[in-house]
Parts: sequence; C-alpha cells; structure tokens
Amino acid sequence: MTMTAPWDAFFRSLPPAPHIDAKKIRGNVSDEAKQLSANTFAYFTTGSGLSTNVPFASEISGRLRVVEANVRHDDRTGDAEAEIIVEIEVTESMCNVYGTMHGGCAAFMLDPSTVSSAILLGLVKGFDGSGVSQNMNVHWHHPAPLGTTLVITARSVFADGRARLSRCEMRDKSSGKLVVSGTHTFLNAGRAVKL
Repeated sequence: MTMTAPWDAFFRSLPPAPHIDAKKIRGNVSDEAKQLSANTFAYFTTGSGLSTNVPFASEISGRLRVVEANVRHDDRTGDAEAEIIVEIEVTESMCNVYGTMHGGCAAFMLDPSTVSSAILLGLVKGFDGSGVSQNMNVHWHHPAPLGTTLVITARSVFADGRARLSRCEMRDKSSGKLVVSGTHTFLNAGRAVKL
C-alpha cells in the first residue's frame, strides 16, 4: 500500500471548479491533471465554498477561465516547464478612473496564474508546486481598456528544493499586444524536493 502525500491528498480533495469541464481545456496533459489544476486554481482564487474567508477580489478571480494547460519536457536537459493559459474580460471593477485595467489588478491576476503553472508542474512531476510569495516584478507595457479580453500565459521557470519561479505575459486577445509582463518567486513551506 502506498501512502499519498498530504499535498496530493489536499489537491485531490478539492471540489470541482465551477463551470469548468477539463475536456474543454486545451493542452497536452491528462484530463485529470487539467481538472486538478482547475480545481486548485478555483480554490485559491475563490475559496471554492470551503473557506469561511472570502478571498481578496474573488469577484474578479472567479471570472478567470483556465483555457489551456501544457507541460513540455526537454530531453537534452531533463528539465520540464508547465504552462497555464487563462482568459478574462476587463470589466469596470478591474479599471482605474481612466477606464483601463488598474495596475494593482494586473499584479493581483499575475499571482494565481504564475503559482498555478508551478502547481501543474508539481501535479505532473510529483511534488507540491504551491508556495508563499517572496517577490513579484511587474512591468506595464500598454493599457487594457474596459472590454478587452486578456490572455494570461504563465510558465514555470524553476522549481528546485523549496524555491519556485514563474513568468507571465498578459496580452490583448484581439491584437496580440503585450499589456503586462512579470516574474514571481515563491517558496514552498513544506519538505524540499530535488527535481
């Protein structure tokens, strides 16, 4: 009999993400990995009805839609990279007084998107990819006016021991124009793993 790691048992215990069918998420990972990733994303952004605390800006994060999940392996180095692609439409609650997405909102959406890429990598490779934020570097390139649909692409860059690093780009879906880019470092509080 094999024992399930506590983090794996936790991720598997989360309720299904509302309005998400893993079969509709594009990508090269299994439907199970897609669903677990979507469930975890929903938990950390909305509480999934399990938390007595309403997470910050859950009205916004509840509209983030996971549309693609991929893991790519480099046979030469043995490294792997996970990618999560999320979409959202910019609404009034996300805007500043000029009717464009507020910079703080961009940083807020970068957080769960980047962490989700590391969690997906962990689900596929067998480690806990979650963590506590240490540093975010966010760069604003172009405004995203009200009504813009954003495509948020987050990729894991590094996961070794307790350290994780992911990068992110937010683009206007219709024009492809880069709106925001950034990196996010975070540390896992659990047992260190060597990949």
